[in-house]
Amino acid sequence: MFATKLKTQLLLITVMPLLLTIAVITLFILFEVLDNIESEVVKRGESIANQASIMSEFPLYTGDVDALKNVADLMIKTHDLAYIRFIDSTGQLLIHEKAFRQKGDLREFNFPVRTQAPNLDDFRATPPINTADDLGIIEIGLNNNSAEAQRFQAYTKVLGIAFIALLLGCLFVYLFSRKLTNAISSLISSAHRLEQRDFSVRSHENGSGELLKFQRTFNKMIDSLQQNDADLQEKVSAATASLNYTVSQLSEKNTALAQQRQETIDLERSKAILEERERIMRDMHDGIGGQLVASLALLEREQDSQIKQNIYTVLTECLNDLRLIIHSLSMQNSVLSSLLADFKYRTSRKLEQLDIELDWHVDDKAEQLNIKPQTGLHLLRILQEAFTNILKHAKASSIEFSAKQSPHGFQILIQDNGQFTPDSLKSPGHGISNMKTRAKQLGGSLNIEQPASGGCRIILSIPD
Repeated sequence: MFATKLKTQLLLITVMPLLLTIAVITLFILFEVLDNIESEVVKRGESIANQASIMSEFPLYTGDVDALKNVADLMIKTHDLAYIRFIDSTGQLLIHEKAFRQKGDLREFNFPVRTQAPNLDDFRATPPINTADDLGIIEIGLNNNSAEAQRFQAYTKVLGIAFIALLLGCLFVYLFSRKLTNAISSLISSAHRLEQRDFSVRSHENGSGELLKFQRTFNKMIDSLQQNDADLQEKVSAATASLNYTVSQLSEKNTALAQQRQETIDLERSKAILEERERIMRDMHDGIGGQLVASLALLEREQDSQIKQNIYTVLTECLNDLRLIIHSLSMQNSVLSSLLADFKYRTSRKLEQLDIELDWHVDDKAEQLNIKPQTGLHLLRILQEAFTNILKHAKASSIEFSAKQSPHGFQILIQDNGQFTPDSLKSPGHGISNMKTRAKQLGGSLNIEQPASGGCRIILSIPD
């Protein structure tokens, strides 16, 4: 589109002066030809009038009308002569002869007829003075058709030549402008692509003269820009790589510092928690624990009775519950395997007293599972309630305990061979309800079922 617009502008710029020049030259030639035609008409009229004057001088001088009639008849036969009149010196019309065919415009000429007095003295010392007498006037009318035909031919030839010159000029201008616009369009297209940082573009060297030199210079400039851009890109790439390396090093150092700071914060927090746990454990052990142990010692001195036995049972359960809480707060039991091992140690003595066999299996994954004190307390209470129910109500002789990794978390299974019926779950006590509630608080689930071999099976699933 731009090339078309450029060609149009160039055509307008070059054709307009060409048209003006051809118009001026055409008008000049036309005026010159018309002037020549006019001069020829005047000369012809004067020539005819001069001949008629020479032939009619003597008849006018003598007043011989018949001779003038003969002269008129002879002259009227002249080509393009429309009429001829002879008028004497007094203004009287002597002869008026017309041609048979008079068409078109007429051109009139008046020519006086004079006579020269004869010079009889040829030997005077001074030059003679010529005197002339007016004998009359000759009026002739020339038909203007020949002149009009000449003018029409002149118009036709000059305009035809001008039209041919215009066509040749337009053709020459078109070819010149096409070559020029192609060269300029190539330059402009290359400049636009160069503006978009496309240094692979080159201008077609299709110009001539100074324009061709300019195209070659333009291509050399692009070569230089391409080389400079390549050098700049190389420097930028090197600087970017260095900067990225520096940023990476700083990021790694910052990450290491942040990790060290977090580890320091966690260590300080763990230390503070450990100190607080130890303080609480000491206070509970030395305070409440000591009071419970002392109360049990005093109670043993009393006489046996149902009230003593009830109080002793309640105090014993309180002491066991206190120990359970203290064990859940111990840092040694922050790993699931340690927590389960401590529970096994405290439960094994009761099982031996009741002659109950314990089959204990714990997956190695338990050593990698860290638990919070609150999570450990919920888990210990669920295990305590499960084993208490077995010891008090199941009358079992063996218990199978397993803790292993499952697809949905960590699973603990407790199964006995005692007495159990599914109907007993229809009106469960507070113990089973509390176990399920604590399992939900751990984000897991607790299911109780009867296997085909009998007894009871408790499945506790907790998330990792």
